[in-house]
Amino acid sequence: MSLFQAVNGANIEDLEPYFAASPNRICDNTTGVTFQWRNIYHTAFALAGGCMVTRSIFKDLGPCYSVPLGPGDPSAAFALIEADAREQGAVLRFACVGEDQLPLLASRYTNAMTAEEMRDWADYLYDVENFEYVGKKHHGQKNHVNRFYKEFPEARCVEITQDMFPDCQAFLRQVEAESAPFNEIERNEMQGTMDLIEIYCCLNQKAACLMTRLGITALAVGEVRGDTLFVHGEKARRIAPGAYPAMAQAFVRFMGKEFAYVNREDDGGDEGIRFSKLNYKPLMLIPKYLVTVH
Repeated sequence: MSLFQAVNGANIEDLEPYFAASPNRICDNTTGVTFQWRNIYHTAFALAGGCMVTRSIFKDLGPCYSVPLGPGDPSAAFALIEADAREQGAVLRFACVGEDQLPLLASRYTNAMTAEEMRDWADYLYDVENFEYVGKKHHGQKNHVNRFYKEFPEARCVEITQDMFPDCQAFLRQVEAESAPFNEIERNEMQGTMDLIEIYCCLNQKAACLMTRLGITALAVGEVRGDTLFVHGEKARRIAPGAYPAMAQAFVRFMGKEFAYVNREDDGGDEGIRFSKLNYKPLMLIPKYLVTVH
């Protein structure tokens, strides 16, 4: 019988210490991303040997597992994963594996595994100074931000509190109504952002919004891990040109100075999202791998 149980609002806080032990800057090893996308990927978790592993269902791949996280003995966690894959009748696969995690898998599976770099999964990592929009390469964002503050000189960035949740929900519905019909990635990301906003205060997350005469005009939610700010969700009204780069800048400033990098996560293979993320001039793309054990 499988020891995996579904990730939900009642148990996600218990997983926090394991995510805190992540050895890399991959967004999938954060509390926010795991909770935000839990329903889309039917994410479940299990504990073994002082480690935590997750199982997610990927389209066209089926069940995929995370590399064990935590201070314990990973061999017990690997044994649990292998037993679950047999029970599922699935090929043993590990998804969103960082380069620094490949040696651990190789030590257990020696020549019985293949690792494929997945471009659509790569995280976009930026230097925090990027979001001051200084220099020629950022003139586009700077111009958009200047236009936003010229149109909305009253704009201010404020922390989202629990009493603002109904306004946040109304804002997200407005964003959806103003947009072209969402593709699957955009619909999933919107729902995940709604879920995360509702519970962010319990998950070591922070959320802020830009307030203007329109009310909430943009918002962002994320978390800091070590030297990196992870931006899990960012939305803005289309009727407020420049609100997206203005929110990106305001959120980085709101979150303080205790980090050197900003991870704006992957593009999921969406061409529009990829163009936007590249336009912010990433420092690097963090590679992630799909590992298949034969």
